[in-house]
Amino acid sequence: MPLQGAEHFFRKGMACLSDHRPGEAARHFLTAMQLERNQGVRRSEMRYLSYFGFASALAGGSLKEAVAACETAVGRQPGNPDLHANLARVHVLAGDLPSALRAAGAGLAIDPEHRELQSLLRAGERRRRPPLRFLPRNHPVNRVLGRLRASLGTQEKAPPARSERGLPPLS
Repeated sequence: MPLQGAEHFFRKGMACLSDHRPGEAARHFLTAMQLERNQGVRRSEMRYLSYFGFASALAGGSLKEAVAACETAVGRQPGNPDLHANLARVHVLAGDLPSALRAAGAGLAIDPEHRELQSLLRAGERRRRPPLRFLPRNHPVNRVLGRLRASLGTQEKAPPARSERGLPPLS
């Protein structure tokens, strides 16, 4: 059972995250963890550690430490999909999309209806068209041109919807 004071600081941290103040949120989550430690709690709340990692990554802290915090939380409480969501978010911030997709997939295996995990998975699965569509996606020319396009940050216009092309919508 969480300590009353620690839970108070956790809720304050969540409010700060909602208000887009990740640095302040990280301090509140850290305070919650310290209160638990000072009281000799044997089974720490892993959500405090997980949200601390996420908030500190958002605030510009060490991404390596944020990933480690979130991985530790997931490792100690693997059945909590929110912890997997935080790990996925931190991997996205670190630029590690494959790890983010794995974390999101693991969380969705626990709770297939988790909206944040569904959103993370959908966002990560979007792939742009290959630069030269007449060549396979993995062709070396497409790979080089794709990297060049990504480094330039050019945007590709989405293809028109099936109905706009005169085709019936897919069910």
